[in-house]
Amino acid sequence: METAEVLSALDAKRHAELQMAKAATCPPWRHALFGLMMGGLVASPAFEITIRFAILIALLCLIPIIIHSDRKRMGMFINGYRRGKTRIVALGILAVELSLYFFSVVRGLDHQDHLTPLLLGALGVVVGIIGSMLWQRVFVREMGA
Repeated sequence: METAEVLSALDAKRHAELQMAKAATCPPWRHALFGLMMGGLVASPAFEITIRFAILIALLCLIPIIIHSDRKRMGMFINGYRRGKTRIVALGILAVELSLYFFSVVRGLDHQDHLTPLLLGALGVVVGIIGSMLWQRVFVREMGA
């Protein structure tokens, strides 16, 4: 390849990354929905088994709806576990949410404590919202915007 071709290809790549970064800016409701999904999962051990399964089914049904919404709004869906620093953020969110869920299960199912899972679920909402916003910020920075 000629130097001019290489520079042109690199410029096109940078331009495409900037376009992705602009498109990836989510509205506040998108971060809130992610937080509510995480909080719902964490709070689910507060409820009896039928309600717990209903919550899990609702959460699973929301995933394709969110994917469809992102594709319609942005023209793409960006996997949260993509390589790079965003994966570190995603794994951090996962570690915190799973820890909250673990303690929620122990308190809710082993000790029949229904308040602690609800409180941990509220914390899971906050962690999910902040984590989603942080993930977006890191992604936009990685794309060079």
